Order: sequence, then structure tokens, then C-alpha cells
Amino acid sequence: MYSDRQDAGRQLVTCLRRYTGADVRILGLHGGGVPVAAETAAPLGCALDVLVVREHVVPGPPGVLVGAVAEGPARVLDEEAVRRAGAGEAQIGELERDARVEARAIGLRLRGRRPGLPPAGRDVIVVDDGAACRFAAEVACREARAQGAGRVVFAVPAASPATVDHLRTVADEVVCPLSPVFFVTASDFYLDFAPVTEAGAGRLLTQLV
Repeated sequence: MYSDRQDAGRQLVTCLRRYTGADVRILGLHGGGVPVAAETAAPLGCALDVLVVREHVVPGPPGVLVGAVAEGPARVLDEEAVRRAGAGEAQIGELERDARVEARAIGLRLRGRRPGLPPAGRDVIVVDDGAACRFAAEVACREARAQGAGRVVFAVPAASPATVDHLRTVADEVVCPLSPVFFVTASDFYLDFAPVTEAGAGRLLTQLV
């Protein structure tokens, strides 16, 4: 159990000691990943940035989650879910475009006037608070790779064994201290799992550059 996201980040550091210094980029996933990433970046002396991904759902009822996109070119699409939802190529394209526009807008709000930190050629650690949905985690890893990261590490305090196994196919390394077979949701592993506001995440991002 973790008391909160800050505690999870401090504990995650012990598994990441070999990644230190300004040449390492730590990217907190938009939302709950940013507070964890901030606690991880500080003691490691690494630069901190945010990575925004948006999932997209074919409208219902019931709505069907079919994939996710990042601010850049990375995308993940579950073809089986698309067939199940009966969605056509044009509809999926529209959903992806809308989700990418939203992701870029969120990124601009969170960074303010500070430009994103280029990860090209560097070790990149993507940090989340709990990989409950593999779409978001996978597209985050693919986005880091698309931006030229030399090595991609996905670090998360808790995730299901199936998610960890899947992420090993898209990341060079997965760091996950808690991966029980009974994993249902990340909130089960936190005493305090209060929502993270954009304002709160934005303040954390200004602390490290």
C-alpha cells in the first residue's frame, strides 16, 4: 500500500537508482502520473516533463474504448474493439483527431510558456500512478519512442501482471513494485487517491526543468 502518490513516487525511486542525471528525461503521464513523476525526478536529478495521452471511445450505448493517442504521432487501436463497436474508418479517424487536439491543448496548458523537453537520444522514464488501462500506457511508450528516446522505461507503482507483460513488448524495461494477480484498479493500492487537477499538475511541472 502507498499512502498517496507522493509516497508511491518516493518508493519508486529505489527501483530507478541506476537512472540519474540531466541526461535522463522523466515524463509523468497527464493526471495521476505527474505527482508520482515529480517525486521520482527530484532525488534522481532528472528533468521532468508531462506526456499527455487521450483515450477515445466509440459512442454507445454502451460506449466502447477502442484506443488512445498522444500529442504526437503515436496511436494505439484495438481492431477487435473497433469491430465490436461497429465503427468505420472515418469515425475512428475523427475520434483520433479530436483526441489528439485535446491532448495537445492539455499539454499547452500544463507546460505554460515552457517548451517540452526533447527526449531524443536520451533514456526516458514514463511514469504513471497505476496502469489500469494498457492503451494509455502503451501509447505513452510509443510516443517516447517516436520522439527518438534512446531507451524507454515504463515505471508504475502498481499494475496487473497482464499489463506488465504487455508493456514489456513496447518498453525496454518495466519497473513495477506491485503486480498482484488480483489487481483491479490502482486506487486499491493507495490510502489517498484523490483526483489530480490540471492546476496541481502544472505547479509540479514548474518545480523541475
